[in-house]
Amino acid sequence: MTSNEKIRGLDPIYFDRRRSLEGALKWAGVRSEPRNAVDVGANIGQTLETFTSWWPSLHCLSLEPLPEAFQILETMASKIGARAEAMNVGVSDVSGSLTLHSSKSQSTNSSFNKFNKDAETVAAHRGLRDTPSHLELGTEDNYNVDVKVKTLDSIFASNSGSNATKVFTENGLDILKIDTQGWEIPVLRGSKEVLKRTKVVITEWQFDDVYGTPPPFHELDKILSDAGFRLWDIAHIYKDLKSLRTLWVDLIYAKPKR
Repeated sequence: MTSNEKIRGLDPIYFDRRRSLEGALKWAGVRSEPRNAVDVGANIGQTLETFTSWWPSLHCLSLEPLPEAFQILETMASKIGARAEAMNVGVSDVSGSLTLHSSKSQSTNSSFNKFNKDAETVAAHRGLRDTPSHLELGTEDNYNVDVKVKTLDSIFASNSGSNATKVFTENGLDILKIDTQGWEIPVLRGSKEVLKRTKVVITEWQFDDVYGTPPPFHELDKILSDAGFRLWDIAHIYKDLKSLRTLWVDLIYAKPKR
């Protein structure tokens, strides 16, 4: 490495997520394109935009608790039309309210877990980025907001008459996507009934301590294995290029067709 080369602290390794999802869906018995998806932790609609462009007949319900992000998400959903619905709500294992910890500069890092400014990842990579991460910016960048949360089971048991509820009642759920910055276990614990009728789950999993010490990975695997799922693919990996430690991944679980 020459002296002019910039050391990169965090770097994504990209995979073909669409092909992997479609392979998982086929393994789970979906022979055509998926009919519906639920996006838990939708932020401003990145997944909504991607999924509805990949699969033109797919209906997507996007759930996002952060008010500022939800405004953008709702606008995107309205532009997509009847195939997109957005709800300003968080998802957990008990319905009620929780404090959401967010960043003014990087809303994608919002979590019900507190930011860990002493995280090993932050200390090891401080100053390596041209734009500092939210964990480096200090308290002036962070803020808290109390938000409404529901279990996913309660959302689909409410008989709200929404398109999402109707499609789920008739066909079950093809794709459940969860990206909640370390809050995946509570989301799944509140989704036991939904998981019974879900074919594929794609979820992020943190191995580093940015949101505090993560639970052991086997807890996630047990919840999904007990619900009939098997790990299909590691669809995305973020590595620490200094130590080669895996920091977080996207995992695809699928329920094999019986």
